[in-house]
Amino acid sequence: MWLSNKNILITGGTGTIGKALLNRLLNYDVKHIYIFSRDEQKQEAELYNLKYNPKVSFIIGDIRNYHSINTALRGIDIVFHTAAMKIVSICENNPKEAFITNIIGTDNIIRSSTLNGVEKVVFTSSDKAANPTTVMGVGKLYSERLMTHGNFINENNTIFSTVRFGNVLGSRGCVLDLFKEQIKNQDYVTVTDPGMTRFICTIDDAVDLMLKGAEKAVGGEIFIKKMPSIRIEDLAEALINYLAPAFFKDPKSIKVQFIGKQPSEKLFEELITTHEAERSLEFDDYYCILPTILKGSKNIYPIKNCKAVSGEISSHTNRLLTKEEIINFLLANKLL
Repeated sequence: MWLSNKNILITGGTGTIGKALLNRLLNYDVKHIYIFSRDEQKQEAELYNLKYNPKVSFIIGDIRNYHSINTALRGIDIVFHTAAMKIVSICENNPKEAFITNIIGTDNIIRSSTLNGVEKVVFTSSDKAANPTTVMGVGKLYSERLMTHGNFINENNTIFSTVRFGNVLGSRGCVLDLFKEQIKNQDYVTVTDPGMTRFICTIDDAVDLMLKGAEKAVGGEIFIKKMPSIRIEDLAEALINYLAPAFFKDPKSIKVQFIGKQPSEKLFEELITTHEAERSLEFDDYYCILPTILKGSKNIYPIKNCKAVSGEISSHTNRLLTKEEIINFLLANKLL
């Protein structure tokens, strides 16, 4: 197993994805896992059950501080970079802070990984990086480009790659929690626009993609999970019909209220843009966007059991799940 006897560091390891990745990695014969984050309360409270695990250590630090992350990366073999400012509205209102965390922080990881001879670094991105219209999306796109470029500026042959996924249902602050709360306590559910569509995946899907990307990366690729698409209004109505009786309510008494999208918000998201499709490959359960330039021996990509991507892949043109399929998806993944 490629993870055997590896020292692994997870930035943002107290977040939803970081914690799920940590629990998954403990199933492998890894040497040690280091959780790197600036939130001591989450390290102490949310991961208390792992405090005395001999394979897990906790490091207080901030990716915004180069010396902090550089010290933490000494002796590390693999880095999973999940730390970021992710809430779109907060990034919009605090663009400088988002820039320092999401872009400067990523660059700090790239530079320190190179100097410390890290074998592989995997960056977690978002479909909002494709044709971005928000500060968060722009930051993710810039960081993707930094990760790809990282393969050409180091002498230790560190491999940098990216994974890109959509809205992670079950993660902290996702729309699923909002709709559940509104159905329970209000007589309406708020939806921004009746035409808004999104890609969805589960926490396990995200972790699967991170591990697959880390294993298969040659240098500079963006790995993308194949994901279903939904109309947000359909999600709201499906949840109302399914959950209202559990709260002793008549589904007909709960209405969908349209509040209008934010100025920078898109009606749909893209997994792969038209431009990116020109250098993308489709496999059974994921896509791979190849870098524009491949370095040295890396210019022979292991292309097997795949085909070229024919064009843009967006939630607007992708087949949308029906309301019944949405509920089945949520139940199958224990999200209800």
